[in-house]
Amino acid sequence: MGVGTINNRTYGGIILGVAIRGQIAKTRIFRFRRGNGYYNANVGTFYQDQYAYFVPTSITDAAGDASRAACAAGVAAWQALSDAQKQVYNDSASMQGLRMSGYNLFMRNYIKANA
Repeated sequence: MGVGTINNRTYGGIILGVAIRGQIAKTRIFRFRRGNGYYNANVGTFYQDQYAYFVPTSITDAAGDASRAACAAGVAAWQALSDAQKQVYNDSASMQGLRMSGYNLFMRNYIKANA
């Protein structure tokens, strides 16, 4: 496992470490990621990124509110199912060779049907 380009491992002259995650006082955000072969990142190489803190503009827009409401309704619908009904989804996900749980299969179907 090699170490790739480590960008900006210091902040205000203080050495932060090799693998930092999170934010500092809403001024800087740190991300530690493994290269996946895309965007000039070598597969299996670790990268440290640092960028300015920001709040996405789409956090509280109408489309986001509708999506959150649909997800909440889907969770409520899943919780209303009996254990036998939930097991049907778990078995279906396994039989289809999907790499997901029955809950995720149910949510995918629910969101597609109610989009």
